[in-house]
Amino acid sequence: MLVTGLVLSSGSLAAQFAGFSGAVSQSDLLYFAGQPRLALEVLEEHLASDATDYGALWRAARAAVLTGLAAEDDLERDRWLDPALLYAQRAVASRPDGSDGLYWRGVAAGCRAMNADARYGVALGQIVYDDAHSILAVDSMHAGAHNMLGKLNYEIMSLSRLKRAAARLFMGNAALKDSSWENAEYHLGRAAELWPDYVLFQFDLAQLRRKRGANEDAVLSFQRAIDLPAVHPIDAKLQVSAKTQLGALRE
Repeated sequence: MLVTGLVLSSGSLAAQFAGFSGAVSQSDLLYFAGQPRLALEVLEEHLASDATDYGALWRAARAAVLTGLAAEDDLERDRWLDPALLYAQRAVASRPDGSDGLYWRGVAAGCRAMNADARYGVALGQIVYDDAHSILAVDSMHAGAHNMLGKLNYEIMSLSRLKRAAARLFMGNAALKDSSWENAEYHLGRAAELWPDYVLFQFDLAQLRRKRGANEDAVLSFQRAIDLPAVHPIDAKLQVSAKTQLGALRE
């Protein structure tokens, strides 16, 4: 694997990157080399001696989220997503107005909500809603926050009408009450427009378009996701899924 001019051989990747100055820099290199779990190990060692380092905390949340998303089953995924949420909460406590901490707390909460019981899932959804709105209040062009809101609306609206009505009646909060397909389309579209080179945002928009029956637009978005360079550890996995779904649409 060739990354920033370095050939990564077998053995300890973390040791190979140890020469780079600072744990945060080392973790970034490992993360973008497709090794989020090793990036997390570097950050955990650093946080043992500097527990309130904001930059290390939100990066630890990011690394744990991406490690969890690569897991093969729900239990293994949650084993990483739960600490990801805790790291992000610590980052927000360290810097309440920091957009990176808020963003990764929202992402961790949204991912964890996919395998949570109804009440916990609703509470996690509210975290996503609140964090995204907090970011957008300061930066209305933050594509990540738009994607968070769009995905939240998508997941809520994808519930059966009965489940959605029951959740709104018995566990209603702003996230549930404000959900709509129109919101999902607006925010996912805005995210893909603002950060057009982000594979995830093109992929999420494509899935929405496919679900809503806009197949021609879905084909375009899936193709964009496939054509983009894979930057984040999850990108290659998303592109494989995009190719599969694109093939199904073209049959």
